[in-house]
Amino acid sequence: MTDPSRGPRKDARTRELIVTARTSTSETERSTALEAVTRLHMPLARSLAHRYAGKGLDREDLEQVAFLALLKAIRRFDLDQATEFGAYATPTITGELRRHFRDHGWLVRPPRGLQERRQLVTDARTRLEQTLGHEPTQADLATSLDLTVEQVKEAQVASTNLRPASLDATTTDGGRPVLDLVDARADHQTDPGLDEGIVVRTALKRLSARDQEIIELRFAHDMTQAEIAQTMGLSAMQVSRLLRRVLAELREHLDSPELLSA
Repeated sequence: MTDPSRGPRKDARTRELIVTARTSTSETERSTALEAVTRLHMPLARSLAHRYAGKGLDREDLEQVAFLALLKAIRRFDLDQATEFGAYATPTITGELRRHFRDHGWLVRPPRGLQERRQLVTDARTRLEQTLGHEPTQADLATSLDLTVEQVKEAQVASTNLRPASLDATTTDGGRPVLDLVDARADHQTDPGLDEGIVVRTALKRLSARDQEIIELRFAHDMTQAEIAQTMGLSAMQVSRLLRRVLAELREHLDSPELLSA
């Protein structure tokens, strides 16, 4: 049976949507076309992201990396080449996932069992926060996972072995900010102006100062919602709601036709 993600009809539809997203004079048509082609290939991006799940990184973070890589592939795909879009996008997405895993993997790799337990605790924390309406305690997590509180603590301590990923952190490459290096290291395929680093930077700048701070504390400093709440003088429930809103707003900015045509 032919894989529908690599079928000629799907590829033809993909090319048609990309043309519309790039050339239509109607903002509505460009936005609709971008949303459609992204949705068409999200199963591919999600499937590739899940290959890296359970290895010390959050599933949602991996899916977001894959989503951004998919946007990069859509923006850079050469419509004149014979290669089907799925075949072109796969190495692009996989490359970004590998880079993310390399940059944000374990500094000191704990035993596999502890890595898996950390992922279980992370997933349970997200699930229980939704059902309980507040940040779950270690006892809540232990009960949910049939673990001891000590095992939960051990899994949470393992998180400190992960590398931070500050967007503004400087590197040994001339002390330049990470986002500047993302822009500088673009592979310049098809259209060097359409760089995912610029897209992310532009989307982040559209957020308010407080929203940017929340994103940095959560993803750059790997803080829990309770820690963010304490740092910002908010309740854990307020932080939870703010994070959901900010992430939805960031995704909306990333989907903006203005960024596609920038």
